[in-house]
Amino acid sequence: MKKILATAILAVPMMSMAQSAVDVYSLSQTELKGTARYMSMAGAYGALGGDLTAINHNPGGIGVYRSSDIGLTLDLDIQSTETKSGGVFGKSSQTKFNCNNFGYVGAFNLDSEVMPFFNIGITYNRPLSYNRRYRGEMGNIKSSLSNYIADITNSYGYSDYDLAFEYDDKGEVVYDPYINSDAPWLSIMGYNSYLINPTRTGINGTGNRFTGLMNDKTKGFAEYEVIEEGSVDEFNINLGGNVKDMLYWGIGVGLTTMDMSKYTYYGEALTDATVMTNAEGELGDRGTASFGLENWLTTDGEGLNFSLGVIVKPINELRIGASFHTPTYWTLTDRAFSTMSYETSNLLGTFVTEGLEESNAGYVDEVNYTIETPWRFNLSVASVLGGKAIVCAEYERLAYDDMNVKYQGEFGVYYENSDVNNSISEYYKAMDIYRIGAEYKLNSSLSARLGYAYQSSPVREEAMSGKCEVITAGTMPSYVLDKSTQYITGGLGYRHKGFYTDLAYVYKMKESQYKAFNGSASSIITDSNHQVVWSIGYRF
Repeated sequence: MKKILATAILAVPMMSMAQSAVDVYSLSQTELKGTARYMSMAGAYGALGGDLTAINHNPGGIGVYRSSDIGLTLDLDIQSTETKSGGVFGKSSQTKFNCNNFGYVGAFNLDSEVMPFFNIGITYNRPLSYNRRYRGEMGNIKSSLSNYIADITNSYGYSDYDLAFEYDDKGEVVYDPYINSDAPWLSIMGYNSYLINPTRTGINGTGNRFTGLMNDKTKGFAEYEVIEEGSVDEFNINLGGNVKDMLYWGIGVGLTTMDMSKYTYYGEALTDATVMTNAEGELGDRGTASFGLENWLTTDGEGLNFSLGVIVKPINELRIGASFHTPTYWTLTDRAFSTMSYETSNLLGTFVTEGLEESNAGYVDEVNYTIETPWRFNLSVASVLGGKAIVCAEYERLAYDDMNVKYQGEFGVYYENSDVNNSISEYYKAMDIYRIGAEYKLNSSLSARLGYAYQSSPVREEAMSGKCEVITAGTMPSYVLDKSTQYITGGLGYRHKGFYTDLAYVYKMKESQYKAFNGSASSIITDSNHQVVWSIGYRF
């Protein structure tokens, strides 16, 4: 298993960052975003249509329009995140203000009994926000990042000659392991930061193995922090109409952009650690050590997706909707940089190492790749009761096990990495989403709405429980595995002639599992987010 781990990390050996399965998932998520009316009913809108977000959820919804529509939606997102690891709690919070949606639908009366209207919609939506931060602590840790790095390095048989810099008589670098070797950058950083140290083996010390800082007597404390910012923005063009006011159809094209940044920190403080005790490289087990690994990552690029959908109204009281969305085909670029600060000391304090190691001698690494997000299928049903109430229920399936990634190689040619794509199907499964929403007219102008949505975990039990090894990439060994997500929603809507305004409240509950590296203790992350959403628009 360790050799499999090292092989996967070495898949793109000259780069500090490549996309692992968990990275591909983080770029393929969705969340409940849109107009206030859509969100107040928890997104259960697939069989209704006639809304500036719903027409992208199910393109058949654009056929429902019988007048033109222009609108804007703003969102206040109050985020609160708690972490728990071994009885140690942490809490982070932030508030963000966003524009969820704006758009226009033009309804064109064809004066035809067969297809009375043909409609065109142009909308902007923000289907995903990356704004999230959390931090936590781990007391009395039983494993160390340094030992994890040593296991990786040993599993592939690297020596200190592969990991060390060489200089000429003038002090110029003649061998840079970040460039001249195929060793993982995490191994190079660990070696040059004294997190892993060689022990000679074999005849006359001709062999080489590495030892991490933690031994059976070592006691330690760890802390971590993650800050994510950015969003996915989507511009949609939808075309559709209706057939005899019974069949509403639509097709859509989505042009997407991504701009995401991520900062991660993980640090340890150890006592009774296995550290170098002198300049000759001898090791002892009674020293102190502390280190902190920081990673900076930005991801940007463009994507394209397609969708189609229908709504069938066999009788006035019943509507049935179905839609299909292709994967979003992304072309993306990662830019990454990492540092390792460190300080070790023997028991007497007579031999101290300290400093700051920078990946790739301080240069930012760049990786180009493509990913395919999951395809999506949605089935929904709605009932209109007495002209005053609407109830809608729907089911959606996202095939996370079908995600795919390709890397750009020489001459701009993209190639598949079978190790990463096999890991995707090993860690992930399809996600099921269940939504239900209701609206009731209090009078001719005012409506009240409620909704609930449940998203199952897309992570297989074997990955969540640690029965299979989760492989990461580059110098960012931490990862997050999402459990279930729930939304409880409500809102009000006001209509007067062509003018409308809607207000929604959304409470999101999400639980995830964080690991600083494969084999570390787990932290439970609980997101409890409150959103206030306001839409305003005019139909004419």
